Amino acid sequence: MSDYSLTLEQNERRSPLSNLYSIALELAIRLTILLVAAALIFFGTALIPGDFVTELLGQDYTPELGAQLRHSLGLDRPLPERFVTWLFHFMHGEFGQSFTSRRPVWEVVQPRLANTLMLAVAALCWFPLACAAGVGLFLAPPQIRRFFQFSMQIVLCAPEFLIAYIFIYVFAVQLHFLPAVSRLAPDQSVSEHIRVLILPSACLGIGMIAYVGRMLASLLLMEEKKDYFEFARLRGFSRSWIALHYAVPSILPSILNLLLIYCAYLLTGVLVIEVVFGISGIGELAVSSVVWRDIPVLQFCAVFITAIYVCIYSLSDLIAGRISKRGAL
Repeated sequence: MSDYSLTLEQNERRSPLSNLYSIALELAIRLTILLVAAALIFFGTALIPGDFVTELLGQDYTPELGAQLRHSLGLDRPLPERFVTWLFHFMHGEFGQSFTSRRPVWEVVQPRLANTLMLAVAALCWFPLACAAGVGLFLAPPQIRRFFQFSMQIVLCAPEFLIAYIFIYVFAVQLHFLPAVSRLAPDQSVSEHIRVLILPSACLGIGMIAYVGRMLASLLLMEEKKDYFEFARLRGFSRSWIALHYAVPSILPSILNLLLIYCAYLLTGVLVIEVVFGISGIGELAVSSVVWRDIPVLQFCAVFITAIYVCIYSLSDLIAGRISKRGAL
């Protein structure tokens, strides 16, 4: 038996334990990232300029009333003690109470979260069109491909709010096709929800088409250089047939990885688009929490968004690891 076979056999014997160790290590790293992010969020929000107590009391502020309100909110305790208490309650699903509404944070966030999820799902509906754009870009002549790649680069460099204002001016102000303000209400019908979400989701979808389409075309161009592509072409199959039946299925894990990477970018775009279109979601709530110094709500929104980022990139790293292992084989 060769040395390579012995090494391969030893690696296969160690694989269950090594897999458990790697999974435990990855979980520990992700949890550490979340804990560090939670600490940065907590101490960072404590450094926000301005005093919530004086702004809340306004002209009725007196040192006695201010001291009473700070004591009732727990703001008179040392900052490290407040962090340990906040982290303990947060890990047990107790997110505190809103400073402004005096309601539990989850009751404030829950309806906004549903609106954010609806906008995110509507934006993800543009993913098939992005894949079709990538395949079409691959099949296009080189001159057209270079022109559209340059155009997609411009779209990727443009901020979301600029694209949103251009879309509002064209489709809402000039053409009157769609509403400029996207108000979501529980009593709206499905068709009304779709009509309201078309414009904000399109602002996010055009970025998805530019990013995913450009990357997918690059992946297909790399696949075209492989031996199986040339062999199929010599057998008389067309370039489009080979791409759809062989190249695209072979890079499906990479396409899924592209989707996950764009989801992280999409999350940031959703927060901006909510503010522009007046959608009552997590992004709009986070901005209003900064304005009103509603620290518990702001902390929950920041930790929630960070947790989603960590989950998305963990899945992306897992898929990327699978791709690299398959390539090594």
